[in-house]
Amino acid sequence: MLILKIAGAVLIIFSTTGLGFAMAKKYRERIKELRQLQIAFQMLSSEISYCATPLPFAFNRVGQKLNEPVSDIFLNAAELLENSEGRELGDMWRGAVNEIFPITFLNTKDKQILLSVSSFLGYSDQVHQEKQIKLILHQLKQSEEEAWGTLHSNERMWKYLGVLGGLMLVILFS
Repeated sequence: MLILKIAGAVLIIFSTTGLGFAMAKKYRERIKELRQLQIAFQMLSSEISYCATPLPFAFNRVGQKLNEPVSDIFLNAAELLENSEGRELGDMWRGAVNEIFPITFLNTKDKQILLSVSSFLGYSDQVHQEKQIKLILHQLKQSEEEAWGTLHSNERMWKYLGVLGGLMLVILFS
């Protein structure tokens, strides 16, 4: 009977610790995705500025060079553009972002930054698009800095909460 209690206690502590570490991981993953987005928009700016690549091909090239789930946004947008059937570019970009957003670690502020791309991409001249992409890059950099602050304040808390929560449950059930 004592062995079952010990095994149960260890199982509870491991599971709550794992849950705490999983919650803490979300903060690190958001930073990785924000960095990937910054790289993506820098590459997109280069494709637009220097190569004058049409947007479906530019999205596809950018998407192929990135990691998931950020790459999925650009690849999905490229696919939607190729099968556009008269829909506007902004609608297709918003559709790609909305479809992929649930599998990312990004927050709603980050989503709004991504959705704002639909207001200028493909609708303005090359110079204006470059300026807008620089603005997007600045906003993503600010989000990354804010994410670092959130990481430092919340990551340790979630890890400790997982371990201490498990210990508390073990004590309560004993």
